[in-house]
Amino acid sequence: MSYYHRLIINFDGASRHNPHGPAGCGWVIYEMNGNGSEGNEVARGQKYLGHNVSNNQAEYEGVEAALQYLVDNYIECHGLYIRGDSEVVINQLDGVYAVRSPNIRGYYDAVVNLLDCISYHFVKYRHVERHMNGVADELANDAIDEEEDGVWE
Repeated sequence: MSYYHRLIINFDGASRHNPHGPAGCGWVIYEMNGNGSEGNEVARGQKYLGHNVSNNQAEYEGVEAALQYLVDNYIECHGLYIRGDSEVVINQLDGVYAVRSPNIRGYYDAVVNLLDCISYHFVKYRHVERHMNGVADELANDAIDEEEDGVWE
């Protein structure tokens, strides 16, 4: 088991020709430094999601994959900061927006269930501008490119 005082999860999803083209997700987990910024990288990942996946579904897959990494590796923290450039996903997770779409409900529920499996004292959600989410965005697009071999560029 590993314990961190504060962790940041940056996540992103990509769906080319949304929602029909290929999709992927990416995520990065950082230890938060004393200034509240990204410090040492703990882990990163990417996943190809196939076709007929919407951008919002891909975004949720990014959060879910990062949280699953924490669960699988027995990582605990005092504060968990989840950041993404999808205003919809961040606000749904934070309870500001309702989850009305049946296409999203299962993804939302999976994330909430994983959060219940992680030991933390608090979680905070923050919408960030796309340019501040570059690593996760690159990973999401790399997942597509590596699987599709550049067909959709």
